[in-house]
Amino acid sequence: MSAYPIAIYGSGLFQDGYPNPPVPYTQQAAQLNAGITTVILWSIHIHAGGDLYLNDTLFVSGGQIKYATDGTSGVNPNFPALVKALMNGGGSVRDLIVSVGAWGTTSDFTAWLDARDQVKANLAALVSAFGVTGVDFDYESQDGYTSDDQAMIVALTLDVGSMGLYATYCPYTATSFWTGCLADVYAQNGQKQVVKWMNLQCYAGGGGNSPTDWADAVRATPNTGVTDADAFIVPGFAVLGADGFGPEEMQETFAGFAGTGITGGFLWNSSGVWSTEAGGGGKPTPADYAQAISNGLAATAKPRETVEA
Repeated sequence: MSAYPIAIYGSGLFQDGYPNPPVPYTQQAAQLNAGITTVILWSIHIHAGGDLYLNDTLFVSGGQIKYATDGTSGVNPNFPALVKALMNGGGSVRDLIVSVGAWGTTSDFTAWLDARDQVKANLAALVSAFGVTGVDFDYESQDGYTSDDQAMIVALTLDVGSMGLYATYCPYTATSFWTGCLADVYAQNGQKQVVKWMNLQCYAGGGGNSPTDWADAVRATPNTGVTDADAFIVPGFAVLGADGFGPEEMQETFAGFAGTGITGGFLWNSSGVWSTEAGGGGKPTPADYAQAISNGLAATAKPRETVEA
């Protein structure tokens, strides 16, 4: 059975190099659909009033898609059509997640907290336009993780669940903070867990992370609603072009998790894939990395449990 999820953070997806991308945009969509199950649009920033920006460009405002509609913003005007083609391509991609935050952008979450209804309306526009299935929380504090931070993340996670979406968390540190969020979400949501999995950063600041240690921490936390702590942890590694490594080493890395109960992984990030593919004679592709994860995990992959949001 193939691994799930096999996710990729879409940094600069359908935008890098516009109007002359390193790999043609339609080819990018086709390649993602040849092995990737989950595309995570990175990064959504939330401004005062609840407007959503994709990186530095206005994306959604007032419940309306604004990205690339005026012809003057310097972004790819075909972006919306390409995302729709990605989701309707009949290939492997089944999940489209939007990731909020990044290193040093905790203001995205405080702005969200101050404009919750507006953000809900804007997220609903993304669901309607593109079929977004979930929201990723890339909350990376630079001054510690407080009880107020935890209450904020829990409240916003519950907002996501109230829309019929699921959440994923993308931690690189502060294990007890994130397991505490899980327990609080479960307690405040009628003993139903909104968070579908954790995208555990095992690169850059999270380079020393052990997925099995994080699984043990989830397992040791009472009343989270997580029935399979090992499958709940989805470790991620950087690719060539993003200060990481190629498919061969990726397979060796995931082979180290075979038999642990871990069922999937994620790639950081698409920009790195396209840049090295363009300079490497068309290799390695997203499918090469996806196959490496599946091969490494071998027969340990299994269907992921459903989440009752």
